[in-house]
Amino acid sequence: MVNTKLEEQLKNCQSLLPDQLSDITRSKLNETYQIIRETDHYISPIQSKIKGSRTINKWWVSTAAATILGVTIIGSGFVSPVMADTLKQIPVLGQIYSLWGENNGDPGVQQAEDFITNVNQSVTHGNVTMNIPTLLFDGTRILMNITTPGNRLASEPNSPPSDANKGAVDTFEVLYNGQPLAWDYEHMDGETASSIMVQVTNNTSINQSVQFPDQFDLTVNVTLKGYDVPFQFVLPVTKSTSVTVLTSEETKHHDNINLQINKLEITPITTQLSVEYKTKPGQSVEEMLASIPSKYKGDDGGAIALQYDIVDENGVQLKPLGGHPLSESYNMRFEPFKTLPSTVTIKPYLVVSEGETPAEAKGPVEVKNIVKKYIPELETVFSVQ
Repeated sequence: MVNTKLEEQLKNCQSLLPDQLSDITRSKLNETYQIIRETDHYISPIQSKIKGSRTINKWWVSTAAATILGVTIIGSGFVSPVMADTLKQIPVLGQIYSLWGENNGDPGVQQAEDFITNVNQSVTHGNVTMNIPTLLFDGTRILMNITTPGNRLASEPNSPPSDANKGAVDTFEVLYNGQPLAWDYEHMDGETASSIMVQVTNNTSINQSVQFPDQFDLTVNVTLKGYDVPFQFVLPVTKSTSVTVLTSEETKHHDNINLQINKLEITPITTQLSVEYKTKPGQSVEEMLASIPSKYKGDDGGAIALQYDIVDENGVQLKPLGGHPLSESYNMRFEPFKTLPSTVTIKPYLVVSEGETPAEAKGPVEVKNIVKKYIPELETVFSVQ
């Protein structure tokens, strides 16, 4: 039986797309529309009781298809307010739009259309099924969405351990070759809180850098409150973007600071900066830090607290994704360049005044009214093209 409501919603979505979509994008959309129609999944798994492996497989194919469709539409850059309303009304697509669209403030994720890998993995314990439909790996960080339809992954605010918290995320672990990696996640769908977007970086949990190969397996272990058995995934990860790698062996010197910008990696999703403070021959890290004036250090007087701007030849400055670590060697991630620049200048600075972040701000926003003191002696310029 044809689901006329779903047909109407899909046709509305199709009609709102502009004529200038590429043939590849339009073909991908049409194929995915057909998958959704064939699986005839028009009842949300949250609203229906899933019985039997056939129904689960049918839902899973449809969910994966809807994920690709949602990412393709959102990544095309043609999501008008009218289309946004249409996307929200379509089962599954509404959730995907929340994950990869309006609720995600990461500029790299917003243009991820061509780089999503369809992994389609699910693990079931009891009456809870946890799914990882897609991920993205650009060589510097991994992004993945995890969903548990019908289950709340977030804890009730200020509630003691009880049935109210059953099914919420208890522990989360990401391993590469048995080594724990740094990660963070965000609940993406408000009150239902059945979906999270996870970011995994190439830093270990003790802030050491890992050099990822182009292909590898990643282990994700999740435990939920009230469930003894962990949900374990072994995900095949493949780099899906191009990367421009710029390196430098030049060390800049100022006020006993010996700064080397080891590497700048530019992908369509991320710009990653690798920083190292060098010791002099025969000098320990502790001696190096002790020799540097306190104005360059954090509140605890220990690690160097310099921060960095990345600026191209036209003065375009990238916003950071997350905070700046305080260490002797670390990576920092910034939003992607819209177009590959000719030159990139790395501008170290000290924060003179923090300013305030607006209460309504979402995503990786830059603090407003921040006052910076730049240190030109420590600047590094990379030639890209």
